[in-house]
Amino acid sequence: MAKQRMIVTDDQLLIDMDLLFNAIREAKGNWQQVEQEMKQYLAVVQGMTEASEE
Repeated sequence: MAKQRMIVTDDQLLIDMDLLFNAIREAKGNWQQVEQEMKQYLAVVQGMTEASEE
């Protein structure tokens, strides 16, 4: 069975811990950067959803 890495809801990203911690490691521990990137990703997905509803 395939493992879900991320679930996107209307206002949340539910993300796999391994994926999150790997992103923090890649950012050399800069969790604020990763947080900002995840918020931007959610905003993009929300924009795509709103555009498809029009």
